[in-house]
Parts: sequence; structure tokens; C-alpha cells
Amino acid sequence: MNEILISACTMFLVPATLLFGALGVANSSFLKMLVCLLGVATAGIWLYRIWWWTGLSLIDRRTALGLAGMYACAWLVTFLVQLKNAFSR
Repeated sequence: MNEILISACTMFLVPATLLFGALGVANSSFLKMLVCLLGVATAGIWLYRIWWWTGLSLIDRRTALGLAGMYACAWLVTFLVQLKNAFSR
């Protein structure tokens, strides 16, 4: 795998993972919503960066997009749950 691609994915993977931990310790719904928005934004920027990366092999692109997509889906579901909880109270 491309070493530069690995570094780029690590640059997004670490903050996205730390944000999941921050979501677990957040004590207010506003803070949880803010953490979810940060997670969605981080995953979105990650997807954008990989999508427009030139010179990647097909397997590297699909692997990186799959990893970024998993985080994007997880953050989107988490954000929607927090949004539902905010309006159902």
C-alpha cells in the first residue's frame, strides 16, 4: 500500500477514533451533538480527500474509501440517533 496514503488515513483515523471516546464521556446532549458533528465532518473530509486523490491504484482507493466510508456511516448513524434523542425529549 502507498506509504503516503497510509499516513493520510492515519491522520484522519486517529481523530475519528478519539472522537468516539469523547462521545462516550460527553455528559450533555449538546456536547454529544457537537462531537457527532465533528465526527461527521472529519469522516466527510477524509472521504473527500481520498475521492479526489490522483495517482492511487484501484485497490488502494477502494480500501481507503471503504475505511473512510465505515467511519462516515458510523458517525452518520450516531448523529441521527443524537438528533432523534434531542427532539424526542
